[in-house]
Amino acid sequence: MRPFSSRVIGYAAQQIPEKYTMGEIEMLFMAAGLDEYYSSAYGKLATVSNTVRTAKAAADSGDVAATEGLSELVIAVATKLAPLYPEGELEHGTPLWELRERLLVDGFDLRRMFSADGYFRGVRILPIDEPEIPPGRSITALEDDLARLGLTTALNHYQQAVDCYTDNRMEAANGQLRAMFEAVVVHFAQKNGFVVASGHGGGGPAINHLINSTALPERDGGGYLRGLWQISHTNGPHPGVTTAAEVHHRLLSLTCAARFLIDKLAPPTP
Repeated sequence: MRPFSSRVIGYAAQQIPEKYTMGEIEMLFMAAGLDEYYSSAYGKLATVSNTVRTAKAAADSGDVAATEGLSELVIAVATKLAPLYPEGELEHGTPLWELRERLLVDGFDLRRMFSADGYFRGVRILPIDEPEIPPGRSITALEDDLARLGLTTALNHYQQAVDCYTDNRMEAANGQLRAMFEAVVVHFAQKNGFVVASGHGGGGPAINHLINSTALPERDGGGYLRGLWQISHTNGPHPGVTTAAEVHHRLLSLTCAARFLIDKLAPPTP
């Protein structure tokens, strides 16, 4: 993911002195991986300013650790500013709203993440127009569907897959995507009488059950899911055996496939 602009980093940094104690500020920079650039000064504002300026100068000179650390800092501050409940709105003029507006200008969308039972998990910042990942709205739509259906395991795997992909941990993303997809297909197969055999994976047999039970006929989506399930097993979570392009395809295709299955068998009520 490309770096954030000075306008985004600067605005996030402005929020730190008001929202954190001096001790918390030091821990914040450490957690973001910016402790190397930490510069203690008299007062919180000076400490934050000196540290962020030093890290930004290093990032502008090609320091990857500084670039990644500043991105982590922005995400941490956004998480601190975010409402903790799904019904909490991003109100116009609030610090989080202002930060999101600056991110939108940069080409990013800020979205809050919640568990299936409504607990706040943090924020995710996704590129709006880059091809590396599906559009943020598609990701959020699937997350919302998984939460609505109570598919906590699938939701956790999917959120971890997206996080792994944006962190360039491709093999880990592959494994999490496959686990998400399996959890979704097994859920719907069980709704149609399927029983997972002890000691065996359930994905392939679950898809076969959906096809044979006519819940999802071969020519009406069953074959589509079976093909995706088969290719999701090649070059899985093993170091060095996958590529960014391959994981990109899987993230796109399995996001669409999971949403297709949900829309087919458990569409939201009006």
